Amino acid sequence: MRNILETYPNYHAELEAVRQNGLRMETLRQIIRRHAGNASKTRRLYDRYQTLDYAVPIYNRAPRFESEAEAINNKVMNDFFSEIIETKVGYFAGNPVTYGYSETKESQEVTGGELAVKAAQKAITDFTTLNNMHDVDIETTKLASICGYAGRLFYIDSEGQERALVCLPWEVIVLSDSSIMEPEFAVRYLKLQDLDGCDYYHVDFYDSKNITSYEGSSIDSLREIYTRPHLFDYCPLQAVPNNLEMMGDTERVEELIDAYDNAVSDANNEIESFANAYMVFENVNLDDEEIAKAQKSGAIKFYTGGGNGRVYFLTKQTNDGFIEHHLDRLQENIYRFSKTPDLSSDSFGTSSGIALKFKILGLETKCGMFEAKVKTANNYMFKLLASSWAKKRVFVDPLQCTMEFSRNFPLDLASEANTCATLINCGLPKQVAFSQLSFIDDVDYVMELIEQEEDGIPKLDASEPKAEQEQEEEEEKPEKEVEEEGANELEEKR
Repeated sequence: MRNILETYPNYHAELEAVRQNGLRMETLRQIIRRHAGNASKTRRLYDRYQTLDYAVPIYNRAPRFESEAEAINNKVMNDFFSEIIETKVGYFAGNPVTYGYSETKESQEVTGGELAVKAAQKAITDFTTLNNMHDVDIETTKLASICGYAGRLFYIDSEGQERALVCLPWEVIVLSDSSIMEPEFAVRYLKLQDLDGCDYYHVDFYDSKNITSYEGSSIDSLREIYTRPHLFDYCPLQAVPNNLEMMGDTERVEELIDAYDNAVSDANNEIESFANAYMVFENVNLDDEEIAKAQKSGAIKFYTGGGNGRVYFLTKQTNDGFIEHHLDRLQENIYRFSKTPDLSSDSFGTSSGIALKFKILGLETKCGMFEAKVKTANNYMFKLLASSWAKKRVFVDPLQCTMEFSRNFPLDLASEANTCATLINCGLPKQVAFSQLSFIDDVDYVMELIEQEEDGIPKLDASEPKAEQEQEEEEEKPEKEVEEEGANELEEKR
């Protein structure tokens, strides 16, 4: 059951206090204390993704029969957790996001002309290349999918370049009236160690102009150490939520995963218990010493005294069909409620492109909602970066910055080609038909290539090569004309 204390806290009171009186030490301590429950939740979810012992319930399960010294207690962990996360990350962020700047007439007008647009495009390209934004997007998606949200910090390095850093969610606190994607103030607090191995806290408070840093052996002993400008016009520490509720993709199915782990572990216990089957001596009078020898040697010799004595093993009967049905139902519900396709299913390898799209409809819906959050966060990112670029006399309108997302979906090229050919045969323009091909990013460029190829093909009515034309004309000349030309050439030589 979800604990209400684990949800992201409401910092309206603290936000208003900072607006009215600036940041006071007691307000900072109150902000960090209120974030403790959310920090514990996000850290636990991330540690479970890493399969740390304390965070995986099955690893902490006690034996069912604690009185037995050698009780069977298998602890089998089935890693649905990481599969759910990595399937989404691969599908959503496997293909890089294409960042750019609009080249429309409107864009040129608001930016300051064609040269200004080129400068804006270069600034964006340099930023995405320097920071490897594909990796930043992957890590942001992963942390948001695990913990419910991810942090992103933007800063200016020693060379004056704008940089992006993905921050762990339990280290980030955002204060805002609107959303954590558009911060007014933000806090990042870290637990570190000095050279002597002693723990201490380092806290950075961000506003629209400055970074104020604090340090102390505990939250209660924090003291200000310095204040410096961060060179942006807005708060540079934001958060990217997975959804409005800031829930991770696995939170709704954690109990189902735990039930699956328990069921598999219990099944293993049943299988292993066959090796510990009880040896039954029926109508046989043996003392404990003789029984121990029989168990050790495997050979049994006894006298029944005329009775029907026998020795056999007592084993437990297991309902395999019931166990398999139970595990199948749990697995189905895990994938169903987490909106994750079961990629191990045999049907994926034989399904058509349309069938595959229906199979991943839940994943696509989930990724579509997350894409909306990422776009909002990126709009703020470009707004922040534009304030820094303006100081370098590079004007960038954040509203003209573009981003194109493409899913990492297996392509059915044969089906797409047939669809494209059908559209052309129906009379639609080639440009419209080619736009339906997923592997074509720039339809206009493809149309230019087609025109260039068509221009390079000789026309049907083009004149034939001169040599061949002259040869045919020579063959068609009357014999008299040939004789006259020969006589004239002879006269000239004389």
